[in-house]
Amino acid sequence: MQMPPALQSAVDALLRDEPPGAVRAAAEALSQRYRQGEKHPAGQRLLRSDGEMRAYCAFRMPATYAALVRAMEMARGSGVQQIRTLTDVGSGTGSALWAAREVFGVSCAALIEREAGMVALAKRLLEGVEDVSASWTQQDMRTADLPPADLVSASFCLGELAQQDALEMVRRLWQAARGALLIVEPGTPAGYARIRSYAALLRELGAHMAAPCPSFADCPIKAEDWCHFTARVERTGLHRYLKDGSLPYEDEKFSFLAVTREPATPAAARIRRRPLVRSGYVELPVCAAQGERILKVTKKHPAYKRARKSQVGDGWEE
Repeated sequence: MQMPPALQSAVDALLRDEPPGAVRAAAEALSQRYRQGEKHPAGQRLLRSDGEMRAYCAFRMPATYAALVRAMEMARGSGVQQIRTLTDVGSGTGSALWAAREVFGVSCAALIEREAGMVALAKRLLEGVEDVSASWTQQDMRTADLPPADLVSASFCLGELAQQDALEMVRRLWQAARGALLIVEPGTPAGYARIRSYAALLRELGAHMAAPCPSFADCPIKAEDWCHFTARVERTGLHRYLKDGSLPYEDEKFSFLAVTREPATPAAARIRRRPLVRSGYVELPVCAAQGERILKVTKKHPAYKRARKSQVGDGWEE
């Protein structure tokens, strides 16, 4: 997956006059803090300078955008439809807006971000895009007013809050969601644990499951495991340089939750691990309302060809 050409061109222009070595140094400092993120005190800021904010656009924004597109596509496939307006908290450089524009055709967005530098960058990246009307509020999400919208989202930001503050934030996000709420966290055990806590609260508040789970029943995943998905990101030359990598792609792991006001149509089962193509059949490790199991799809099955091309995160109707 690549960022839209207009966004990629805007990022390239943003970094055109930046020495690659300086961008790489900022990206390395940022990467180290992301890897140690779970050890940081709640609320500590990871981006500490204008240089790091610009480096973020090349270093982290492609993966954030890809994860959001993948999560939104799974939500759309589970009945999240008629999304025209967006409220996004912790909006950073606007990845959620770009993803919602791509997946749902969102035309109006309210973005809430506490960092003035990130707001300025998000506005620059959106210059020249005429099919979206966006407004920004520079304020901490915990105290900002949340405009009601068809889709309300929070991605890779609630983990910066203390647990009780995060749960209160989820409650407020749900109040603002006219149609659906999407929360995305890193695809780590800690990120998934937070998703489970948000799901428990939203179930109590009367939300309906859309994705990724087949239902709001108790999660069958055992304590030593966690649920996450992957978005494959195509790397640009600068991206490879910043990551010091030779592969033309990287895989971004994420966990997420999409819930709706009205009953959705979640997949009966969802592929949770890489399908295995055997001689004459395909093994699909799926999670369903009845728990986890492996489906054996033989050549005689009408969906055999689809099973061969399936990937982690795809829904499966048994």
